[in-house]
Amino acid sequence: MSHEVAETAQRFGGDWTQEKLEILRAYLETYTTALKKRGFKLCYVDAFAGSGSIEAHEDQDGRQLLEGSPTMALEVRDRPFDRLVFVEKDAVAAQSLRQLIAQREESHRCEIIVDDANSYLPTFCAQMGSYDRAVVFLDPFGAQVDWSTVQIIADTEKCDTWILFPVSTIRRLLPRRGDVRTVGNETRLMRVFGDESWRDLQHLPAQRSLFGDDQVETDPGVAGIVETYRGKLNQAFAQVAPNARTFRNSRNSPMYELMFAAGNPRGAPLAVKIADYILTRL
Repeated sequence: MSHEVAETAQRFGGDWTQEKLEILRAYLETYTTALKKRGFKLCYVDAFAGSGSIEAHEDQDGRQLLEGSPTMALEVRDRPFDRLVFVEKDAVAAQSLRQLIAQREESHRCEIIVDDANSYLPTFCAQMGSYDRAVVFLDPFGAQVDWSTVQIIADTEKCDTWILFPVSTIRRLLPRRGDVRTVGNETRLMRVFGDESWRDLQHLPAQRSLFGDDQVETDPGVAGIVETYRGKLNQAFAQVAPNARTFRNSRNSPMYELMFAAGNPRGAPLAVKIADYILTRL
């Protein structure tokens, strides 16, 4: 089936964008097949759905568009999702997504919510029934996901969650000595981490220079940031995939860390096994 492409498309982030989406596609297809005969009502929630398509680049033939995460979820065939919820705060992008989905035969299973993800997701979680199961995709551009939202998702024990964690953004937000622009940053960090665990990342114990005069600050780097957040995920969810996928920019600097967390204690071992295989092999 062919579909016209929506007028508005998100900008392509690089090769890692396609890599991220292929990881998601592989998990959605495997997840739904694994639960095919379990009698659950399966839902996919895309918390930052965008316009539904991604503009890769422009050439002499015009712009080239790639399928976004909403389209990938719609194309799960072996055991389709019973319900697909696309959350998008930007009204223009949401309208483009609405036009894209309206052309598809699966449109009756879709809901487009024009709202902030942190505002809508608690409502979605509160309405989940005993036989509901969901895959939640948290794919922000920066530090938009509040920890309180993640905790609510985990508390349902019904959601498997993919989280694109903005390592580079967090690193920029961490206060440094002498930095006067810290008040706003601290507020954002408190929302992302939900507590003051990020303060341990401001600086490690000072080390003396080779000459023993000045003390220098030690940057904990990406590993410290990722492990702090992973530790919180491990406390909140039933199980977290031991491996993640790091996405880097053109200068080879880490930008995002794609992590997976399973909510249901009984289903977590299988879900994590599937996700970890995809993260390390795909």
